[in-house]
Amino acid sequence: MKYPLLVNPQWLHDNLDNSEIEIIDNSRVIDFYSRSPIKGAFGVPHHPYLKRRSASGELTQHVMERKTFLTLCYNLGLDDDKHYVVYDDDYGLFAARFWFVCRYFGLHNFSILNGSGKGWRGQGRPVSDHMESPVTGRKAMVREQKQLIVKLSELETLCTNSDVQIWDTRSRGEYNGVDSRGNLRQGHMPAALHLEWTDMLLELESEHAARFFRPLAEIDQMLSRLGLRRDKTIITYCQFGIRAAFCNFVLELLGYPNHRLYDASMGEWANRPNTPLEKT
Repeated sequence: MKYPLLVNPQWLHDNLDNSEIEIIDNSRVIDFYSRSPIKGAFGVPHHPYLKRRSASGELTQHVMERKTFLTLCYNLGLDDDKHYVVYDDDYGLFAARFWFVCRYFGLHNFSILNGSGKGWRGQGRPVSDHMESPVTGRKAMVREQKQLIVKLSELETLCTNSDVQIWDTRSRGEYNGVDSRGNLRQGHMPAALHLEWTDMLLELESEHAARFFRPLAEIDQMLSRLGLRRDKTIITYCQFGIRAAFCNFVLELLGYPNHRLYDASMGEWANRPNTPLEKT
């Protein structure tokens, strides 16, 4: 059975007893969030960025290695016969990152919860006082989809390709070079179209409120006004590949056929001496 890519709290509530559905918490702060996870959810025993680590243990700029993902699959008990609903407590940002990494490794049986954990709790839906433990063991078939990620050497050529569009998903300050994010150089890629990832979400009503996706027709119009075209290959980037992965999820949700992620993003590009950058 095929399930929606984006599910609402009512849908998940109606499927809490569905034996095909399991719930994954990919929150940034598991210790805090474990006090009130969604009923039946289990957590991801890994940094929510799902990046590989250097020999010293530092997170690198690139997606986790295949062998590390296989370990994660085993620890979570990911199974091709199950469908997983992923959520976090950051407006879907890290849930979308989890979705993208799973898609990169060839797994497609995942949905994201609209409104995330805050939206679920805000509607008074069932929570637990503890995080469940997954049934370990790996049955999922992993096949890397390397075409979904763009590497630096390829992107330097694609920047001038008329069949490619570049989407800068960062803040306006990062795009125009005011906010350096600690990079050696500032600005944006030439010809990059700018629309911040948070613009896909409804306005924040209060500091601790949930943010749900805007109606899909509205988001589609926003991307059309931005200039994104369905007959082009769209490459997203940000600082570290997290916000950009969220926007890849949006593109998938809207049925854009060709989209890729520059996973290393500005953490790599803006710290090289000769990569082209522009300021506005």
